Formats: sequence, structure tokens, C-alpha cells
Amino acid sequence: MKIFALLAVTSLTAATGAPLAWASPGPVGEWLIADGSANVAIRPCGTDLCGFVSWSRDAANLVGREVLIDMRPNGDLWSGTVVNAKDGQRYDARMSLVSDSVLKIEGCVLGGIFCGDQQWSRVK
Repeated sequence: MKIFALLAVTSLTAATGAPLAWASPGPVGEWLIADGSANVAIRPCGTDLCGFVSWSRDAANLVGREVLIDMRPNGDLWSGTVVNAKDGQRYDARMSLVSDSVLKIEGCVLGGIFCGDQQWSRVK
């Protein structure tokens, strides 16, 4: 089966005269947050993206809580709201892919005067 798949890819590349381009997976998927205490599953919600705690080392009651809300695409950047799952505080947010396996999440207050960011690692 592997040989057939390799031949199919090779044949397609030869027929078109150009190498195949694989699409980036984007931010949809499972992400381990910076401190390693939880995973967030990012998925489509209509035309936007949203993220829910899918695993938590410290508190099972956080699982299922929405922490990324209405993340709207704008080129390579998504903007919306991020929620601190532990205390419920909401922040203006932006997220962008640093690479296919690293997602930068930035939260800001006071119209963007004070911001902080984290880099999350792709789990799957």
C-alpha cells in the first residue's frame, strides 16, 4: 500500500511538472498550553475558530470550558477573545502560527496598552 501511495504522488508530480504543496494545518487541532497544565482543542465555530479546554492537570472542572472565543481570521492572524479559565477574566486576543507546531497566543487589556503572550505546542 505504501508503494502505491508513493507511486501515485510521484506520478502526479511528474504529470503536473510541479511538486505538490501540502496545506498548513492552521491552528485547528489540540494544543498544550505554555505551562503544560492543560490542552486546548481549537476547532471551527461557523466561520471563526474557538477553543475549549480538553484536558487539565490541575482541575477537571475546567474541561469543556471555552477559552478562545470568536477568533476571526485576518490573513495569518486570528483576533477575538481569550478567557483565563481559572478566574474567568477576558482579554482581547490575537493568535498566529509561529510554525506548524507552535501557536502564539497574545492577550491584551486597555485597548492593547498591556499585552502578554504564550507559545503553545501542537499535540495533534
